[in-house]
Amino acid sequence: MSDKPCIILRTRQDRGRAVRWIEQAPDGTVVEFKQKGRSSDQNAAMWSILTQINRQRPVHNGVKMSAVLWKAVFMQALGAELVMLPTLEGDGLFPFGHRSSKLTVSEMGDLIELMLAWAATEGLTIEHFDEQAVAA
Repeated sequence: MSDKPCIILRTRQDRGRAVRWIEQAPDGTVVEFKQKGRSSDQNAAMWSILTQINRQRPVHNGVKMSAVLWKAVFMQALGAELVMLPTLEGDGLFPFGHRSSKLTVSEMGDLIELMLAWAATEGLTIEHFDEQAVAA
């Protein structure tokens, strides 16, 4: 068994192998269960939506926005803790904290749904993204 075994539970055999690993693991071993991470289709959909939002709303509450800054705004609205750090030159801020790459499939779906709902209430038009990716 390798130092960091990993298995995706798809079949009864996968579950049996996981149980055997747990039974053979020495005391003090940490076992982590987590949902599958967001898909690349979800990531592509998120960036498409963020880019479209930024084109239609390049300024938000007096701040010149970018797709990255919009992502930080939506991540914060979803409940992620973010810190805004100053640039080296001290002429601006950038977000640091919870990364969308760490979101599960369902959390990423929630983020995309939040962005779409906000855009709809603001009268923005969102096109050109794979709607199937939201729950991928």
